[in-house]
Amino acid sequence: MNILRIAVKGLPLYKKPLDISFYAVQNVHNSHLNSVHKLFGNIYINSVEAFAGINASGKTTVLNVLTFTSLLLGAEHLNAENIPLYLENDTATVFDVDFFADGKIYHLCSELIKYKKQDGSSNIRIVSERLWAKPANSKVNKANLLDFEGLGPIRIRDNSDEYLPDDVSIMIAVNKQIQDDTMFVNRAMFTDFNLFIPNGGSVPTEVITLLDPTIEYINVQTVKDKFVTKLKFYGQEELILFHPSELYAYLSSGTIKGVRVFSDAINVLKRGGYLILDEIENHFNRELVTSILRLFTNKKTNPKGAVIVISTHYPDLLDELPRNDSVFITRRNDGLTVDNLHSLLKRNDMKKSEVYQSNFLGGTAPKYTSLLALQKSIIKGLEE
Repeated sequence: MNILRIAVKGLPLYKKPLDISFYAVQNVHNSHLNSVHKLFGNIYINSVEAFAGINASGKTTVLNVLTFTSLLLGAEHLNAENIPLYLENDTATVFDVDFFADGKIYHLCSELIKYKKQDGSSNIRIVSERLWAKPANSKVNKANLLDFEGLGPIRIRDNSDEYLPDDVSIMIAVNKQIQDDTMFVNRAMFTDFNLFIPNGGSVPTEVITLLDPTIEYINVQTVKDKFVTKLKFYGQEELILFHPSELYAYLSSGTIKGVRVFSDAINVLKRGGYLILDEIENHFNRELVTSILRLFTNKKTNPKGAVIVISTHYPDLLDELPRNDSVFITRRNDGLTVDNLHSLLKRNDMKKSEVYQSNFLGGTAPKYTSLLALQKSIIKGLEE
């Protein structure tokens, strides 16, 4: 399953309806073939999608919207996860999602309500849903890819169905038909801290060497339903750790994060799917960040069209991405906005980092007046 577009109405934080497209809207040249994956005809998806913006511009929020969309498409119980704070109570929120699966293009329209229960906790109820589908044939191009005019829905939610929970999408029936096993790995919750999550087995030697060449191996075993980690540095005795938190005494935050992220990346690359990383540069140097991105922009390591979705404060990182339509600019000005760089900047010969840092787009650099006010405050404090 490949997400083509997400449009959401009713999000209180946004100045206008959120609307983001993940298919390649620019023409695809031969020099860009490594950074895109062909779905059919002239329809491609970008292998890397980056959201860039200053602090409090909504980068994390849009990643959370994407994660919530994955739960909707995966027919997961929406109330089993943390109810999103960006949904307003007692207000209809409408998710329009276009996706490609099993040789067809689908459009899902889901209207839901977040409300408070008597105990004060929040809950979500899907009010209505409709699903459209059309074949991905030679008649479909970028101009009519998301056009379902004249087509009737193939499935309509019937809330009288006692077997369909209020918080589970009608996608549950579709997923049984297409038997989709796309991975969706969200690591956005580990932005501010790193956690070693043992899966069992050995961490690949190549990953360890890339992160810390002084480590000989990291091996995780299950003993009496508990994880035991064996860590060995070259020239030293093996360490046996009975809790993942003990690794912090021996490994840096960057190494611990790297083990998790590279392991996740390898799994997603093997099966296809999505890996979400918020503020990817945290605890990583630029070489490590670009190494991760290049795994996804290399046909040999990414033959199944896996997608990594990142947010970043690091303008120079945008220069690693050859296509403007794989970059989204998040800004806050009387509400959050998300705009594709291709719609803001038609020229491809300008360095993305310079455009971003120069505030050419507006709202991508800290306000100069705020900086002057801070400087004056500090100077005044020194004079007292």
